Amino acid sequence: METNLQGQRERLMREGYVIVRNIIPPDELGRLRQSVDTIIDKAPPSSRVAVTEWVDKQTANAVEFYFDDRTLGFTRRLMDAPDVAPQGMWVLCQSGTGWHRDIHPIDMAPLDGLQEDIRLNGPPYLQWNLPLYDDSYLHVIPGSHLRRNNEAESKKERRMGVVPLPGAITVDMKAGDGLVYINGILHSATPNGDVKRRTLHFGYQSFGAKGFSHFFLPATIGVDFVEHLSPRAAEQCHHFEELHAKRHDDIAFTLRAILEKDANAFTEGLDRIHRSEHARMTTLVVLSKITYMIRKYKASDAAENTDSPCIQRMADRFTSDELDRLWKRFAVLDRKLQSDTEQYEPLFQSVPMKYFFYDMPQDFGVDDFIASWN
Repeated sequence: METNLQGQRERLMREGYVIVRNIIPPDELGRLRQSVDTIIDKAPPSSRVAVTEWVDKQTANAVEFYFDDRTLGFTRRLMDAPDVAPQGMWVLCQSGTGWHRDIHPIDMAPLDGLQEDIRLNGPPYLQWNLPLYDDSYLHVIPGSHLRRNNEAESKKERRMGVVPLPGAITVDMKAGDGLVYINGILHSATPNGDVKRRTLHFGYQSFGAKGFSHFFLPATIGVDFVEHLSPRAAEQCHHFEELHAKRHDDIAFTLRAILEKDANAFTEGLDRIHRSEHARMTTLVVLSKITYMIRKYKASDAAENTDSPCIQRMADRFTSDELDRLWKRFAVLDRKLQSDTEQYEPLFQSVPMKYFFYDMPQDFGVDDFIASWN
């Protein structure tokens, strides 16, 4: 993998995905299948099972594989990131979904901003599919990760299933191959029917790279299960938590600077979370979405958000009054992210809403945002 790293980076940016063949050799494949099946048998029937919820000492390899140099290390090098941490570790047992992008404008920046950030700073998150049995269910449209939906795509809905679309290809994966992809790419999956499917599905967030996360406070994998792992793997899990904790501290620092109208501290905070000079407005929009979500959480019944510990921990750093005042700092930016009428674009993970699906604010930059506080 290492010898062709630059070529793989170029393909990832051009096509939106990279296939790495034969990551898992046959002898290891058998052991991993056995551990995964044991985990599936313990878990309630589901199309997607979180391995960390059912792991024990006999099946620890099914978790530790996600920390392997072939997966985590390769992703870090592919992203050219100082560090990465897993986001989600699942086994896909069933397949079947229509065309879509993993994009939802209610808590993400518009697509144009996300794509600009990827073009200029590289992807801050990469997703994997790694089948333990041959898997040709996934379909992608190469290059769609860096463009808007075209006319043919805008006439389709996810509920229509895997309908023909221009440029679509089938990703033919053999057992032990790995697919790394930018999950904003248009993709779909045909049903696997009665065929056994065991595909590892996971992603990695970058830390210390040029840009910032595109997702609102992505969930950490936690450390509740580390007693079942080797000492080195347990140490890695604690390190992942430290990476997220540091990012949360930097987010809170930046938001408090906005709350207090401290332009110097805000600039320092933005430098911490988004090191590049390019596409900073994308990160600023994500900060507005973080504020929107934690304020919404604070004003709601906490029981409705028990599955969102990251939201809760960030919300706990601010009082309700502070969040109301903080949201007012984003008022001008938030208006520029919305239309007077409802917007809708098929193949996004979203219902109709007033937030723009594609368009970033025009003639409004970071300096304008600071000026808008007054």
